[in-house]
Amino acid sequence: MGVLRLGHRVFGPEQLVVMAVVATGDAAAMERVHAVAAEGADAVDIGAGADSAYPRAYPRNDPREEIRRIVPFVAAVREAHPGLVIGVSTGRAEVAREACAAGADLVRGSGAGLAEVAAEFRAGVVCLPGSAGRAAQVGVERERIIVGTGWPVLVSPSDRDPAGSLATAALAAWLGARVFRVGQVLATRRALRMVSAIRGDIPPACAVRGLALSPGGAYLSRGRPAVLTLPSKAIARPGPAGPAAQSHLTGLLPS
Repeated sequence: MGVLRLGHRVFGPEQLVVMAVVATGDAAAMERVHAVAAEGADAVDIGAGADSAYPRAYPRNDPREEIRRIVPFVAAVREAHPGLVIGVSTGRAEVAREACAAGADLVRGSGAGLAEVAAEFRAGVVCLPGSAGRAAQVGVERERIIVGTGWPVLVSPSDRDPAGSLATAALAAWLGARVFRVGQVLATRRALRMVSAIRGDIPPACAVRGLALSPGGAYLSRGRPAVLTLPSKAIARPGPAGPAAQSHLTGLLPS
């Protein structure tokens, strides 16, 4: 998989992108942006509500109200965080156009004309399976298209089950997903860093060999519990590790 360009940011083939969900209907929306940026979010996904990306399912949602709620907020986020990738969830081209003019870098939704707006502003687009080719045809750069097989993949696990969300993100990352639209930023980043370290994309924070087993059965390193991982070369593909891998355990201490 090649590089991914979102706004002025360029993410290499092995870099995983954490996108925090932000709803403008929340009175503490800007505080949420500040918090997730401090936690290391690469991007935020701004929407007027749960229905904003799919207008056909919610026809009563007024596009003028969407513009009123989203566009000034996008401008405020862009001013406060110049380096943060800003995505907007909307199914309407007129909303996407106003948002991109205010500083949005990425459009997510299923409405007509969104790809054309993304092409006009050199923005990225998250489109449905089967639509990536058309997005490229209307002018969206291939490095700015996110969808499914053959393209950078975005996953959006539910935050109703925090543990399940982290497990889903970790498995999706292992299988090749690139962008993670989540509510819990810090925990997700830690999980993704662990996946990247196991896979060999980044060096571990601290690799320790010859771990001792405590009386309680936990592996210890310098008297502290150590998280066990398998070397990336021993896990060439998803699936159970074989005996050779199991005989070469490495301790990975979180930073």
